[in-house]
Amino acid sequence: MNHRPRLFLPLLISVPLALAGCTSYYKNVEACKDKMRTDYPSAAIAPLKITGSNAGYHGSRVIVHAAIDYPPKPPATKPTAGVAAAECTFSDQAMTGFQWLLPAYLAPKPPSADADADD
Repeated sequence: MNHRPRLFLPLLISVPLALAGCTSYYKNVEACKDKMRTDYPSAAIAPLKITGSNAGYHGSRVIVHAAIDYPPKPPATKPTAGVAAAECTFSDQAMTGFQWLLPAYLAPKPPSADADADD
């Protein structure tokens, strides 16, 4: 008895499913990079240069890293370098969350201890 056709059919079905997960990974990384670029408020003053990214399982959580070149402030003559990072969360290919991690002035502030005491 020949079992090859029985083994071949599940393989044919599983390949597109595996590729669909990989595709959402790359699309989610690119979507997070685009969101970071559009939400960065100081692009005209200090350009943002994407330096890397990391993504979780099937792109469900993406972290994008960037470098910022701040213009020199007198008496300095060289620009100063800074870093930026943002986190995006996804459900399949739909972005469900975005937050800045760095620089500190863009990152969300944690709730104060006083706010917890009022509850």
